Amino acid sequence: MKRKIVPKKRCPYCGKYYTPYIRAAKTQKSCKNISCQKKHKRKLQKKWKKDNPDGFCGRYVKVKAWLKKHPGYLAKYRAEHSEYVNKDNRGRRLRRLKSKAQNADIQDTLFIGKIGQIRNIKTADMQNTLTLKLDGLLDIMFNRNAPIYKTHGQFRC
Repeated sequence: MKRKIVPKKRCPYCGKYYTPYIRAAKTQKSCKNISCQKKHKRKLQKKWKKDNPDGFCGRYVKVKAWLKKHPGYLAKYRAEHSEYVNKDNRGRRLRRLKSKAQNADIQDTLFIGKIGQIRNIKTADMQNTLTLKLDGLLDIMFNRNAPIYKTHGQFRC
């Protein structure tokens, strides 16, 4: 039996040529690289969401009504599938920690940037400047009609 020769295709995500899987040659859109497959899946999901804007709307109400008709279902399911529940909880925990780490990196970067800005101020009396800003904020908070910044005995609004 003669083998079918499948022409090579170019992957739209990485630009490399690949030989498609013979049974999916007509429909395969990306190479076997996992990052390319993920990009393709994201593209398809985005298209599906655009074509079906109400795809997930109203699901919670239906699920809540179903669960009301079947009391104790979730507790029973969790008891019978404890391995799945533990795996799901671990994943949720890891996602939360990853999110916290990303936010911490952003906050640290902003904080380091502010410290750099303060260090670049050479001639300012930092203690006095901070005190004046704090006084201005307190004036605003307590609705005192005073200027925000005070410099060298003069008032500036």
